[in-house]
Amino acid sequence: MRLASSLVILCTTVVFAAASRQGSPPPPPSDGLPEGPGKSELIKVCGECHQATKTTTKRLTREGWAAIIDDMVKEGAKGTDQELEAILNYLSKNCLGEATRAINLNSAPSIDLESVVGLLRSEARALIAWREKTPCKRIEDLKNVPGLDYKKIEAAKERIVCF
Repeated sequence: MRLASSLVILCTTVVFAAASRQGSPPPPPSDGLPEGPGKSELIKVCGECHQATKTTTKRLTREGWAAIIDDMVKEGAKGTDQELEAILNYLSKNCLGEATRAINLNSAPSIDLESVVGLLRSEARALIAWREKTPCKRIEDLKNVPGLDYKKIEAAKERIVCF
């Protein structure tokens, strides 16, 4: 249920990172998730396997969250249609991002490499170190990056560019 973990762990860092860009972040709620409609459904449905206090840098559009929820259900998450809709609305409001926008792998910051492409921090660091010496001209160039799982690049091809 690796994909399912995204739903519970995805919000907090994004919400607080966005707040910190605008000033001091608000104090986190005791469970690490912002208050709002759908929060209890998120905890109920996803809390079967995951702690709400985990965080991630995932920032997705509403369509991106819908895809994650669909994947989560395919992996075995149990929730009514109303609960899943409440979760989607909660995430779309509190964890909204621009993940469907293509990012340039030659200039994207680590947070986008992790959240949009799905790289581990170590893979993002490896890509950044590599591109400083050898900027990519084609996505296929990234096959040469040591320590990078190219399958993740292939999976994100619709959201990434090299120029």
